[in-house]
Amino acid sequence: MTIPALPVPTDLAARLVGTPLLLLLDIDGTITPIAATPAAAVVSDHARHALEELASAKGVHVAVVTGRSVGDARRVVGVEGAWFIGNHGLEVAAPGEAPTVSDPVAQFAHPVEVAAARLSQLVRAVPGTILENKRWSLSVHYRLADRDAVPELGLRVRRVAREFGLDVTGGKEVLELRPPVRINKGTAAIDLAGRLGALAHGASILCAGDDETDEDMLSAVRERARSSVTVAVEPVFHARPTSAEFFVASPGEMLELLDAVVLLRTGAAHRG
Repeated sequence: MTIPALPVPTDLAARLVGTPLLLLLDIDGTITPIAATPAAAVVSDHARHALEELASAKGVHVAVVTGRSVGDARRVVGVEGAWFIGNHGLEVAAPGEAPTVSDPVAQFAHPVEVAAARLSQLVRAVPGTILENKRWSLSVHYRLADRDAVPELGLRVRRVAREFGLDVTGGKEVLELRPPVRINKGTAAIDLAGRLGALAHGASILCAGDDETDEDMLSAVRERARSSVTVAVEPVFHARPTSAEFFVASPGEMLELLDAVVLLRTGAAHRG
């Protein structure tokens, strides 16, 4: 059973006092509402300042875990002290450093590039669709497309994916094409948690996301770190039951939770 994270239960707060504390946070739909297009998304000053305070706090690491590319995520979030896991785990960047990818991912640079060229022709023919080229993966957004066009669009996108040996996954009105490697938000989050010591006894993790790809992260973190705090944002919109232990009803409530964590870890109330 998933229970409310607000008002903050005593048990939840007690799990976030460990050192180090690692925050694993999705962007779109989690710390900011989903926008009509990826380029239109804006992280509020409120959210940015809360993340900056946490990233600079002693014993705290902030990691943004997103389907966006690392470069785009940095542009949107704007927190220099944060780690970034982009492309659903395919690329990782330490604070202030360039992103890196594994050799199995790098081998798909050309297939992704050629598939992007093919998909760009496809989306031009379907009004309301947007192709997001993230170098290591591709997203076809159809939030603004005519509903009648979506089934055929899905068939054609999957045909392109098969032609170039790419996997396809779905999300909130988006189709994702990515290399067929065993990397996702969950594997990348656990790898980073291990590197930063957040899986050790006495450490703490707060993990939050809103979409199907975030379930990989929520379930992996909850399995590997039993005392972690896993939070689903608006879980009513998930296509399957969430594996998170807690939930908040909106990105706005997620910011309330982050404010509570700022107070818990720094002793100062955040002024949004």
